[in-house]
Amino acid sequence: MIQIEVLITAVLFLSVILFSSRHFYYSELKQFAKRIETRHGINLAGLNFSFEQMVYFISLPSNIPLLKKAGQEDVVIRFDYGSLLCPRVSGIEVVVETGNEHMSLAYLPIKDFRLPTLDKMFEEGKIDEKAYLKLSAAKLMEAETIKEIKEEVYQQIRRNREPSV
Repeated sequence: MIQIEVLITAVLFLSVILFSSRHFYYSELKQFAKRIETRHGINLAGLNFSFEQMVYFISLPSNIPLLKKAGQEDVVIRFDYGSLLCPRVSGIEVVVETGNEHMSLAYLPIKDFRLPTLDKMFEEGKIDEKAYLKLSAAKLMEAETIKEIKEEVYQQIRRNREPSV
């Protein structure tokens, strides 16, 4: 009887850890970003960024039917985490999902998500590489950043397309 209780307790404990670890990771990133913002007088939300290093798996524009019929709401961003217990964002995957169909379209590693202000701070020795990656992850996970990336990817899908009549 005690073995079952121990087993249930262990499963419950691991479940709580697994389901809450991403939330606490994101909270830690936000707190870290606030400390750096205060210390260096920057506003992470207002920083310019570049995702030119995004790797597309498909040449765009494409005649693939899934992409041709995709709307902007079908472009989905998925975070790629390195671990379940101690999650760290290692990049984002851009997927097009329409109904039952889905297709991986692009991937952006966190190390290639560049912020010129952070580049300058890194070169000046104000932040180290670990801080740069944490700040990049915090910026990448902001809703406005995700929205901008989705809009740009959708524009890439639609580039040089004739409007459907």
